[in-house]
Amino acid sequence: MKTSKLQELLLGTMPQWHYWIDKPFKTLLDDSVSLSMYYCIQILIEHGESLTMSELARFTHSPKQQITKTVDRLTECNFAERISDPSDRRIVRLKLTQQGRDYVSHFLTEKAGYYQNLFDEMPPKEREEFYHALQTLHRCFCNMHKRKINPKKTGKDQTKS
Repeated sequence: MKTSKLQELLLGTMPQWHYWIDKPFKTLLDDSVSLSMYYCIQILIEHGESLTMSELARFTHSPKQQITKTVDRLTECNFAERISDPSDRRIVRLKLTQQGRDYVSHFLTEKAGYYQNLFDEMPPKEREEFYHALQTLHRCFCNMHKRKINPKKTGKDQTKS
């Protein structure tokens, strides 16, 4: 498949994605929670709820100074706490708190109902197609992310991490 066809499809999809997915998502977040805070919480959940600041910066593709500001806000909201690494006290890790886990749980059950309504409006066949398309996108993005943070690993090694 030609790259130009992929580009056309992506650029044609972006306005619809923004309208149906991205824009509503931003309105669902609490006023005190930014997108970067939510993304960090999700990354902490996905990677075992404890990461170093450098790891979090790498996973979010953000400069360390920007992550520090986001982490400050996460700790102020009691969604995360800074802890010393047990193997090296010079290393500071960010650990998700119960309040952070509760926020995501509440968000998924109470706030994200918009998406449930959106999916319920889809005919079953279309909903199934959308589900498989999202699975494919998620897998591709995860693979791209693994290649970016581990550029020296081969494709075979990346599937194990």
